[in-house]
Amino acid sequence: MHITHLKLENFRSFELAEYDFQAAGTAVRGDNGKGKSNLLESIFFLAVAKSGRGTRDRDVVRWGSGHFIISAEIVREDQSFSVRIAYDRRSQKKRVFLDESPLERLSDLVGHFNAVLFSPEDVDLVLRDPSERRRLLDILVSQSSTAYLSDLEQYRRTLSQRNRLLRTQGWQLTQNPAALIPWDQQLSEIGSRVIHQRIDALDRMREPLQIVYAEISPAGEALSVSYRCPSLGENRVETSKALESAMAEKRAEEANVGYTLVGPHRDQMVFCLDGHPIHKFGSKGQMKSVLLAWKLSEADYLTAETGFKPVLLMDDIFSELDQKRANAVLDLIGSYGQSILATARDPDLDLKGRGYAAIDL
Repeated sequence: MHITHLKLENFRSFELAEYDFQAAGTAVRGDNGKGKSNLLESIFFLAVAKSGRGTRDRDVVRWGSGHFIISAEIVREDQSFSVRIAYDRRSQKKRVFLDESPLERLSDLVGHFNAVLFSPEDVDLVLRDPSERRRLLDILVSQSSTAYLSDLEQYRRTLSQRNRLLRTQGWQLTQNPAALIPWDQQLSEIGSRVIHQRIDALDRMREPLQIVYAEISPAGEALSVSYRCPSLGENRVETSKALESAMAEKRAEEANVGYTLVGPHRDQMVFCLDGHPIHKFGSKGQMKSVLLAWKLSEADYLTAETGFKPVLLMDDIFSELDQKRANAVLDLIGSYGQSILATARDPDLDLKGRGYAAIDL
């Protein structure tokens, strides 16, 4: 799987721009502020129909414009197809087209084009923030499982409705919980499915993650990752019952704060180096290596689950690396399919000699 052509209209800093990409790889070069990161972000949009940075659609529209359009040509197993994403700021509506046919739901795009995005700007945010670590896992599983994406969307809708009930009726629900109980049952059942699908994916990620981290980190530290869920049972049925029981126990507290305190939206995914949580004790360099290892393992996972190698979108992965380690990372990502690198470094890495085309911004 690879992208061959990209056209941007009013996306971030790009008013109107078109670029071609080589199947082997392309290096996007330019000084800071020229739009290298924005270009990679636009490509990731094609995978999940939203920003990989968690940015709202209206905030990626170029200043002074009322819309953005991302168009691309994709090749998968010698079959080419087009993807177009259009967003209108005034109506706040986004539409997705596959071979110029409109998709009924934005989520219908997921799975047609898979990509993995690494950005050094996200290192601190992603690994220190529990919600961002959960988002790492959600993006991974959603790209490979439409069932998971459906469950996750349904869970979020149900959670929103239950929270609204807690805000509007509050303390009344502790005296008469009849209106809340059906939402407890529904949220615990869907939540159990989300939890166990996350855990299944993480179980398959664990060994590749350790192997990749050992290849890119010279320190010899042992990387581990765990999923922490207070209501986890032996199977989905037991987890559902445990979630529903926990909601009943916390009913008074939830009525007081006005939102749901139990469920997969509160669970933790924790990375540890030699047994120490990296979000508490890790250096910036360690966190960068952990996130890069996760992203490359994510590519392995998506390849195994879908049969297609995702496109690697690597933003400034060579900063803070000496030439030896930078070339070792290049050797490693060379086996992952199409790589699109945003970098200010070129002469000491010989990207052209490795078959990379160049885009100068």
